[in-house]
Amino acid sequence: MKRLLLIPLVLLSACASHPSKRVTVARAVPVGRPVSSTGLRIPDQLTEYRIDRYVDARDPLVMHEGHPIYRVDNSARWDLRPPKGAAPAKRDMIVRPLPAPNDAVVAEVNKQRAATREFTEQTAALNQHLTELSKAVGQTKGIAKENVALKRDVVALRERLDALDTRPQDRKSSSSPQPSQSEDKW
Repeated sequence: MKRLLLIPLVLLSACASHPSKRVTVARAVPVGRPVSSTGLRIPDQLTEYRIDRYVDARDPLVMHEGHPIYRVDNSARWDLRPPKGAAPAKRDMIVRPLPAPNDAVVAEVNKQRAATREFTEQTAALNQHLTELSKAVGQTKGIAKENVALKRDVVALRERLDALDTRPQDRKSSSSPQPSQSEDKW
């Protein structure tokens, strides 16, 4: 019997719960401080329009009862005007002269100007060579077309010569018949 009493004790001790841990949560601290928007933003300007009963233009089976319609005339925006009584920020009205150029800076500027001048001269010479080359290419194309035409003419002339050369041979082989001896020779 003692054994039977021990079994529920063992089982109940396995179901014992653990003590709950208390967790404290810190309050959320806002990053910025709340500020009134008066003077910073200009609010929306709304206009109310009262509409009486009307039939819907999209569906003639629908009738709308009278109701207000609100329209935003000017949406909210930032107020960029300076606060009242605040003086405008003072600006430095004195124009300070630029510092005198250093000798190294002047030398570098002169060097850059010379390099730019040389570059523009080389560009002009290169453009001139390109125009000459394009003219030469155009002339070469013209000469090539003339050569092709001349080759066609030569081929045509050779064919005509061959045709003329074969005609006398045909005449010799098919010569006209000999006159008979009975005919009178004059």
